[in-house]
Amino acid sequence: MKYYSELALLGVFNYDDAKKIINNTNPMKVLSSYIKKGYIKKIKHNLYTCVDLVTYTDLTDKYLIATKINDDSFIIGHTAFEFYGFYNQVFYNCQVAALKKFQEFEYDNINYEYFSSNNLTQVVTLKGVKVTTIERTIIDSIDLIDKVMDLEELLKCIDVIPKIKEDNLKGMLLSYDKDILYRKVGYILSYFKDELNLSDDFFSFCINHSSSTNRGRLTKYNIDKQIYIPKWHLYGFKNLNKIIKKDAGIDV
Repeated sequence: MKYYSELALLGVFNYDDAKKIINNTNPMKVLSSYIKKGYIKKIKHNLYTCVDLVTYTDLTDKYLIATKINDDSFIIGHTAFEFYGFYNQVFYNCQVAALKKFQEFEYDNINYEYFSSNNLTQVVTLKGVKVTTIERTIIDSIDLIDKVMDLEELLKCIDVIPKIKEDNLKGMLLSYDKDILYRKVGYILSYFKDELNLSDDFFSFCINHSSSTNRGRLTKYNIDKQIYIPKWHLYGFKNLNKIIKKDAGIDV
């Protein structure tokens, strides 16, 4: 129990973290002993958490675990929306981006899903958790639509966001600089213009940074219900408001 309190303060830790605390020639021997006694649990190779000795629950959560998978891992997509309190559906997967690939794994009935990223722009640390800003979360989720969440889920998340930083949106779009992403973001956020207090300049920015000759689809699903939206040179839906306000399903 000599090192338990200090390890517990870390929430989640790896061998190197533990080595700094365990003033011992064989830190792994101490960790193995603590695991055997039930003081700590092994999450995966080289990743551990302490156990509350009263409730016998982990002294961590999936957000902190995701943050410690790699030095550069951070949560994105629906997991980031959930962290911010804008998503209340129970998910059994945690979406994690990282510069260095990790092997996906399951712990405590949560699957930790890997997404490749070479961009740390607008990754912040809040309460010890590395997470994309809400603006980058929106941009990433639109960019990865059908992979991190479907259109209806995304729209419902955006619908409950109280405020947003327009400059952050622009900065993230410039960082990715994808033609179709400018158009998708402009099209989707035009339905939240007043709620998010977005200026006309923002939508002009999206149009001016995209090509009028290229086309694309908003989502690979419900293709038969998509129509061409001339302003955005994009195949989308006639009225996203019907999806936003519906309880379930796309029927537009």
